[in-house]
Parts: sequence; structure tokens; C-alpha cells
Amino acid sequence: GTPTAAAAATAAAPYPAATEAGRPTLAGLLGRQVVHALVSYARSVLTLIFSFGMPLVWLWLIGLVAGNAVIDEQTGLRVMQFAAPTAIAMGCLFSAYPAVATSVGEAKERLVLKRLRGTPLPTLVYVLGQTVAASVVGAVSVLVTIGVARVFYDVRVPPESVGPMVVTILLALATFSTLGVAVAALAPSARAAEAISIGTAVSLAFISGIFIVGAGLPEWIERIADVFPLKPFVTTLQEQFNPYSTESGWDAAALAVIAAWGVGAAAVAVLAFRPVPGRPRRGRAAGVVREPPVDAMALRATVATPSAMRRVAAQGGAALRIMLRRPGDLFFAIVVPLGLFLLLITMQRDTPDLDVPTLVSTTAASMATWGVAVVAFMNVADWSARARETGVLKRLRGTPLDTLELGIGRGAASLVLSFAVCAVLLAVGAIAYGMRVTPAGAAVGALVVTMAVAAFIACALLLTALVSSARAVGALALVILFTLAFFSDVFLVGGPEWMSAVGRLFPLAHLRSGLVLAWHPDGTTMPWADLGVLAAWAAGAGLLTWLVSRRGRVRRTSAC
Repeated sequence: GTPTAAAAATAAAPYPAATEAGRPTLAGLLGRQVVHALVSYARSVLTLIFSFGMPLVWLWLIGLVAGNAVIDEQTGLRVMQFAAPTAIAMGCLFSAYPAVATSVGEAKERLVLKRLRGTPLPTLVYVLGQTVAASVVGAVSVLVTIGVARVFYDVRVPPESVGPMVVTILLALATFSTLGVAVAALAPSARAAEAISIGTAVSLAFISGIFIVGAGLPEWIERIADVFPLKPFVTTLQEQFNPYSTESGWDAAALAVIAAWGVGAAAVAVLAFRPVPGRPRRGRAAGVVREPPVDAMALRATVATPSAMRRVAAQGGAALRIMLRRPGDLFFAIVVPLGLFLLLITMQRDTPDLDVPTLVSTTAASMATWGVAVVAFMNVADWSARARETGVLKRLRGTPLDTLELGIGRGAASLVLSFAVCAVLLAVGAIAYGMRVTPAGAAVGALVVTMAVAAFIACALLLTALVSSARAVGALALVILFTLAFFSDVFLVGGPEWMSAVGRLFPLAHLRSGLVLAWHPDGTTMPWADLGVLAAWAAGAGLLTWLVSRRGRVRRTSAC
């Protein structure tokens, strides 16, 4: 029959601000899409970790390292007044840039944007909804960070800086969100968009001085950083939080740089954006290959079940090829530690009365520690969680390959790549700074790395067993590794002694200590204590992983 007026009104209710023809307006569609994106972000553990976890953890780390002593007794001004802006800038960057790049990249890869053609929602409105929602999340992150800084560190926002600060933050959030859209438009896949956005965000944070505590960057690096939007944003925030500043709080030059990057990113996004991912190139493997006939004996030999050794070797080779094809994994494992190795030595080598050979070997050990931990902990945790979530581990039950063989192959590939990280650092150290490692030192270092890889893999599997979401596992692994790096003298040497004592409870510090003893220019010392701690972590984390996994299997069995 004919629908009643009440039924028609009910059917039109989901579309706010409808026109006379019943079609929703663009403003109504945008508002609904922003709400939908906000709900999605609120349910995403990855977004919560990057938007709120990273800035709050960094605020806490700065407070531990720099302290919060009173600078001015009359006004009660404290040290954290000048350190809090870096945490705020970090929250803006990570809440907008990687979040938009990942969400839009996934929508393109899953053909969500293609299916929008059959709906009233234009692709532009969908993308704008993602950017506006990310900016809202970033603004909430700023408010939370300022609130925590006010309550726990007595940080105050000068009243005259509120207006300029709001405009600066909103402009930066818009720019970072638009940059995320540009990355999603250029990246070949959602995983590549996520890796590129996080990798470039971390790199910009380093060259912009966010992760540098108590030291200054070389002038040429600061000049490079001034070209990008993050450094002007951080500098402007620091000036706005400075109660002694005589400026008005408005920095036209910084705002121009930030806005220029936003306009440029928007232009790139418009020119390069496609609603569907690019088609892979067709190569020889894509065509039909005519196989020559084989006899029965050869066919029987071909289909025979391979030995366990061959299965493990095949898995190791496949895992290594996958690692080498993922630029994000290589960036964090090799490019980041190598760049920091050169940067940290450049910052410290002119210090008076400094033993340069010891500085070079110690810094190489620290950066090798970071690279090995990325390969064996962060990447393995991410891989194992995704394999579980996509059903790869479950499908192994119908194949000759078991989970243990798959894990051993992945571990062997991680060990090979870890050795490659150390080899690159030692080669660059030898070429650039004359670093020399004896054969005995190389052998001891290889033993330490092997034991550390076993410990990190066990910890990665334990994290995967404890956390159900694959996206959350990768983000948590990064936050854990980043935090422990400051406690383990990887990024910070000479901090409070109690931080080093806490760091020595975990395997990261013992990998660094073992490599320092192995690669020391005065001779190699066998790090028995470090090897013992690493072995204990490998055994303990492995046992806990088995217990947690067994408990989960028992629960699933009883539920059935």
C-alpha cells in the first residue's frame, strides 16, 4: 500500500537537513560523516594510543628526565612550562597525520570509496569527514595534555596567548590531516600509507627537536626542519607558552609555512587521489605458463611432503623476502637507527675531553639495540597479531606446516635482518669514524644479538597473546619500545640513575650493555650477566606465552 506520512518522515529521519526533494544537503552529509568517523576513531585502539598515549607518555618522560624544578620563586614558574609544548605538538601530529593516512588508505584499499559512487555521499565529503574528525580528536588530545600538565606539573597557559594558540593549533591540525590524505593518495596500499605516515612523523619529530632532551641540534638540521611544518609549529607553541615573551603570540612566518604545506598537500591529494588502488603491473608471472609434461615418478617426487628442515628454510626465506619488500619495516629497522647514529655523533663529537672512539662504539651499540628491537619485537608482534587475526595460523591445520615451524622460520629471518642492521652500523662507523671491531668482538656481539632476538620474539608473542586487536598490538609495541629506550640509555645517556636501574630489569638495556662490551675500542669483554638476563627473559616470556595461549584454548573449548 501507499506509505503514510509518518512512515515517510521516519524513513527520512536518518538524513538531516534534507532539501525539499528529500535529498540530504552536503552540510548534513558532512555532519553525519564526521560523527561516524568520530565513533570509528573512538573505537580504534590505534588512534587512542597515538592521540593520547604518545603525548602523555612523552610528557611523563620529559618530567622524569628534566624534572620540574621551580625557575621563578615569585611566579612559581616551573621547568615543564617550556617542555609541555613538545608533548602538545606530538599529540597534534600523531592524532591527525597517521590516523587520516591510514583510514583513507584503508577505505581506498577495501573499495569503500568506489562503492560511494552508488550513494548520495560524495567521495570529497567522506574524506573531509575523516579530516575534520581527526582534527577534533587532535583538539581533544591538546585539551587532555594541557589538563594533565596543569594538574601534575603546574603548567599554565598565558591568557594573552589563548587566541593565537587556538588558531595555530587548528591550522596545524588541518595541515597534518591534509598531509595524511596526500599520503593515502600516493601510497600503493593502506599498510604503506600507515608505514609512510608514521615513519615520516617520527623523522620530523627527531629533526624538529621534539625527542631531543637537554641538547641542541646542529644548525644545518634546524634549517632543514624550518622548511617543514612541525618545527615552526613547535617553536610557535613554545613561544606562546613562554610567560616572559614580549611577542604577541602571532608568528606570521610560521603560520605561512604551516598553511603552505596544507595547501600543497591539498593540491597533491586532488591531483593524485583515486577512489580505487592502482592496479599491479602485469609481469611474466601474471600470464599462463605452459608446463612441459612430466612422468609419473617425477610427479610423485614433486608432490611428496617436504622435510621439516625444508619447510623451516622455506618459511625463513619467505619471511625475509616479505620484510625486504616492506619499506616501513626497513625504515624503522635500518634508516632510523642509522640516521640517529650519525645525528647523535654529530651533536656530541665536538664536546671537550670526549673520547670519540668510545662515543662511536657506544652510539653504534645503542642504535643497533633499537634496530634489533624493532625487527624482533615490534615487527614480530605486529606480524603474529595480523597472522592470527586474518586466520593464517588457523589455516595451517590443513597443511604440513605447523605453527612452530612457521615461528622458527620467522625468527630466523628476524635474526638475519638483525645481523644486517648491526653490519650496516658497523660499516658506516668504520667508514665515517674509523670504528674497528675485532673478530672476537664481532663473534661476541653476534651471540648477544642472537640471545636478544630470542628474548624479543618471546616478548612479542606474549604481547600478542595478551592483546586481542592486531592494530593495538603494533601500536602498543611501539609505545613500549619507545618508553623502554629512554630507560635503557638507548636515546638518553646520563639520565637519573633510578631510570637506568629500572631499565636494567628489561632486555633492551642488556642488549645495549652486551654490545657495548663486545664492541668496545679497548677490547672485548664477555657479557655473561647480560646474556643470562636475556636468556631468562626468553625462557620466562616463552613460558608465559604458552600458559596464556593454553588458557585461551581451554576457554574456547569449554565455550563450545
